[in-house]
Amino acid sequence: MAIIKTKGIIIKRVNLSEADKILTILTADRGKIRVVARGVRKPKAKLGGFLEMFRYNEYLLAEGRNLDLVAGAYTIDNLVSIGQSLRSVATAYYIAETVDKLIEETQEASKTFEIVYRSLKAISQSGDLDAIKGWFEINLLASLGFRPELNRCVECRAPLEEGWFSFELGGILDAQHRNSDLAALPVSAVELLELRAIGGNIPKQVSPKIAQIGAGFMEQIVDRNLKSKEFLAEVTSGFLE
Repeated sequence: MAIIKTKGIIIKRVNLSEADKILTILTADRGKIRVVARGVRKPKAKLGGFLEMFRYNEYLLAEGRNLDLVAGAYTIDNLVSIGQSLRSVATAYYIAETVDKLIEETQEASKTFEIVYRSLKAISQSGDLDAIKGWFEINLLASLGFRPELNRCVECRAPLEEGWFSFELGGILDAQHRNSDLAALPVSAVELLELRAIGGNIPKQVSPKIAQIGAGFMEQIVDRNLKSKEFLAEVTSGFLE
C-alpha cells in the first residue's frame, strides 16, 4: 500500500459513520483533497486531537479504494488561539467554507494555501478581523483570476485617482462612466490607495468602505449561500454572544 506525505489545513469535517470522519484538507502541493480518518470519533482515538478544524498538520496518507486514509499526523501549527472568541471562530469558518466552495479537488492551490494560512494565523494572533477578512477576500479572488481593476476606468481605460467601484464590472469607473453601474460605490483617493495596498501584507485595520468592497466583490463571484457567512453576520451584529 502506497504511503503519501503531505502538509495541509483542515477546512471541513463530515461524519462518515459512528467512528469515522471525512476530512477536507487544503494542501500546498496536492490542492484540496478529501480523506477518511477511521476511528477518529471514538473517545480515545489516537489521532483525534490532531484532526481538529483549522489544524495545520503533516499527514501520512495510505491509498484507499475511493478516498485515501489518514495513517498518521502531527501538528505543525495548531492555531488554537482562533478559539479565543466566537467572532474569531466565525471568521475562520467563513474562510474555510469560502475556499471549499471556490477550489475544486486537486486544483493547483499553492497560492490559495498561503492566503488561507496567513489569514488563519493572523486570526490566531488577535489581528483585526475586518482587516483579515477583507484582505482574504480580495487576495483570494485575485489569485483565482478575479483581480479588480484599480488603476484605470474599466470602461475607457483612463487612469484614475478616485472614482466608483463596480462589483458587476470588476473595478473602478470614472465620472464620465458612472452611469454604467448605478450601484457602484464612491471611492475616495485615500480609499483607492488603501485598496491598491491590500495586495501586500494584512493591514492592521481597514476602513469600512474597504471591508464593504471586499465582501461585495466576493458575493459577486461566489453565487452561493454560505452558512458561515450568515453565522458571521449574526455574531458581528451581536445577535449571538
